[in-house]
Amino acid sequence: MSTILDATKIQARAVIPIVKALEKDLGKERAHAIVGQAIAGSYVQYRQKRGFEVDSHPRVEQESGPNFPVERVVVENTESRFEFNITGCQFAEYFRAIGEPEIGALMTCGVDFAAEAAMRPGWIFRRTQTRMQGAPHCDFRWEKREDAPGSDNA
Repeated sequence: MSTILDATKIQARAVIPIVKALEKDLGKERAHAIVGQAIAGSYVQYRQKRGFEVDSHPRVEQESGPNFPVERVVVENTESRFEFNITGCQFAEYFRAIGEPEIGALMTCGVDFAAEAAMRPGWIFRRTQTRMQGAPHCDFRWEKREDAPGSDNA
């Protein structure tokens, strides 16, 4: 079992009741916005402390980054584009099994956009669906910005 998954399960034991209490007091949308921002900010700080090469090609992260409990299928891998689908995700399996995919998305999927903005400002990151939301795969897509250092148009 993944240590990242184990840590997420432990965190979920604390986060889920907090989110539920906030939903009662603030409403679901506001509670999720607050918690989602806090978790994403915390994850970005963690990644900054851990260290990363700013604007590295996304494939570098897949080769030497955190060992997430997911199954990836690379769709495109060029110098200016990187795309993969996650076809298996133990985070999604866990949170769906306990009936909390929305909170699971806050704790896991929700950090991706903030992390990518901090780590790869020279890349456009897109993801339109996740397994946590019930899609058959998560679609991770990166495209190097035309004005980014090292691109043909910079």
